[in-house]
Amino acid sequence: MKSLTLLILLAFLGGCAPQIPIQDPAAVSRIWSTLHPRSSSGDRVTARFSMHVASSERTGRLVGQLWGYPASIIRMDLSSGAGASVAMIRETPDLWTAYIPSENKAYHHAQAQAGLALFQIPVPFNAKQISSLLSGDLGPILPPEYASAHGTREGRVRFNFSTGSVAYVETPENMEMLTLGGRQGWTLTCEAPYTAAAFPDHVLYDKYTFSSPRDGKAVLRIKSLEAGGEWQNRDLDLNLPQDVQWMRITSTPQYN
Repeated sequence: MKSLTLLILLAFLGGCAPQIPIQDPAAVSRIWSTLHPRSSSGDRVTARFSMHVASSERTGRLVGQLWGYPASIIRMDLSSGAGASVAMIRETPDLWTAYIPSENKAYHHAQAQAGLALFQIPVPFNAKQISSLLSGDLGPILPPEYASAHGTREGRVRFNFSTGSVAYVETPENMEMLTLGGRQGWTLTCEAPYTAAAFPDHVLYDKYTFSSPRDGKAVLRIKSLEAGGEWQNRDLDLNLPQDVQWMRITSTPQYN
């Protein structure tokens, strides 16, 4: 009797979450390849953006600029909507460093996300991941392989992941919108797709909306994006005043 009840329960649960066929099975490999365009360690990027943040700790508008090599070194400057410098950030695979001009203080940490938590900006990615995201390469953000792929009731293709901080990715077959869902309950919606000759075979988005029940909301809009930029390698350095005060970061990354 118990075995029969268990079988009925399993059948009921299975009926609640049917595996919807994908309209075009070839779309799975095409979309996955598009999310992982060819890249090299020498790829350069320069981007300018604005970000509206609404959280319990911060509400307002930031203006940002990032430049560098997404595979290795990224510099990112953040300013207030009025133009005042908020932070100057340098990120490498082993070290995150930030300078706060208004306080003449500098911070460093082996984990970038622990440092970015200082600014109460509700995003789950570090500067290098943001640079890759804006240039249409989700390789540094997603696990190397997906656990399963299936259709949704809305006609989208959904990739599920068994490891990493991203639990799933959903997109229509035409990729007019992209949604990432985090294991901590956050979502990132990428909208307003466009193409650029400097990024062949990449799907780029103009608007990125991050939302978290715990941490708030941030809306990032692209102002410009270049595959390169008028900067030299020395421009990736973070030149600090001799009397800068070094501060210790004791927090841990918020997103796992």
